[in-house]
Amino acid sequence: MENTILNFNNQTALTDFISFFSAEIMCIIGIILNLFFFLFFKRKLNIKRVSDFITSGALILNLAILGAICFKHFFFNQDYTVCFFNNVLVLNKSNMLTKISLNFLLMLFLFTHYKFNRKVKFKTPILNSIILMLSIMGGFLTLASNTLLIFILLDISVFLIYKYASNARIRKYFAYCPDFITISLSSSFLFYSFYILTIFTKNDLQLNIINICLILSVLLKIGLFPFYNYQTDRNYKTNLPYCTLLFAYLPYLGICAFNKMAQFQNLSYNIVYISAILFVLFSIVVFSIFALKQKNLIKFFANTNCIFSLIIMLNIILFNSSDFNLKTGFECAIVFLSLFSLLSILKLNLNINKINLNSVTTIFFRNKFYALILSIVILFMSSVIYNDLTKSLLSILKNIYLYDIMGYIPAIIIIFALMAILLNSLKIIQNIYKFDKTLIKDEFKKRTTINYVVPVFTILFLVVKIFL
Repeated sequence: MENTILNFNNQTALTDFISFFSAEIMCIIGIILNLFFFLFFKRKLNIKRVSDFITSGALILNLAILGAICFKHFFFNQDYTVCFFNNVLVLNKSNMLTKISLNFLLMLFLFTHYKFNRKVKFKTPILNSIILMLSIMGGFLTLASNTLLIFILLDISVFLIYKYASNARIRKYFAYCPDFITISLSSSFLFYSFYILTIFTKNDLQLNIINICLILSVLLKIGLFPFYNYQTDRNYKTNLPYCTLLFAYLPYLGICAFNKMAQFQNLSYNIVYISAILFVLFSIVVFSIFALKQKNLIKFFANTNCIFSLIIMLNIILFNSSDFNLKTGFECAIVFLSLFSLLSILKLNLNINKINLNSVTTIFFRNKFYALILSIVILFMSSVIYNDLTKSLLSILKNIYLYDIMGYIPAIIIIFALMAILLNSLKIIQNIYKFDKTLIKDEFKKRTTINYVVPVFTILFLVVKIFL
């Protein structure tokens, strides 16, 4: 402890520490204010609006502060690096941009799902405090330079998502996520057990086997595990904010964590990366089959994001960590955040619990703008319309194909997965423009303007990024 304090004092002054972690300080202030209003003013009807204002203000200030730090130190000095606590936390341009992207996603999430969180039974200040805590955990995760610390922060983030779900449960006295708890605890037990074994094991073969188990436990933690993942918990279908965190934000956070772990874990041994590659390819096949036959739109988008995330994981395993993986992961996250934002518009206007193919039938004749935006984002996701996400996925596919003589096998599997996504995507679009007078209902009436901002921004972002 003494060495850590001395090292901290030698490297950075207190003012620098406060400056670089001012975003986390803003989140802590937001949490304190939210808890204060919840404890003393929870019976006030306007407290939920005040909580949303405080939380969104904290996230916006975070982005402004992080953007200013990035502009001041990193764009003018590309090699600028700051270390804290004996190199436990390392701040550089790549980490800062990742931190900005995580805060940006949480801000968009808050803007597009605020109407759900204002339900009478929901504890909005608690839910918003959890969002701010996720921002803090994600910020530290991007700076961490230790495998164990990265997983601990990822573990806490997953627990916070569970707490978000349990505080936003629909029914009173309802045991919300037994499957979620089982999966999360199992992955934590596996990771910590095998990580402890690395301390006592010196044999290279045993260390390689342990590294495989560590990789699998990380995939289990973020839900990229075939047959046994967070989709076994059916309760997320009735809670769109929860499933957005689970299937849009968490996979990207997992990619950030795994990309950093690859810097400290040796994945170059044949027994490690061959085993990991085979498991990832098997998972892609399984999720592709699920996506192909899926009629529930939430599960279809969840399976699709799992496929994209596994493709990025495969790129990390084969070619090690890079900023390209983070960029592609962010593009996936913002596409699926847009899709869930559009589904929230549908849910709010139609007042339905489950969103399936029948829910979008004849949508074009009820709201033409909504149908157009939803169709474009789905076509972006399925790579029918060329965009920067398509460009990134094709780049990964090309690199894998050229990797070695057996590269055509994973390339064929990825193409099969993309075809499965495409076929179901076209089926959804067909239902959107299906004409049947008996199925046409009233037009959308609830105001959901903010929800449209995210998909429109996504479309512009992915188109403009092609040329950058």
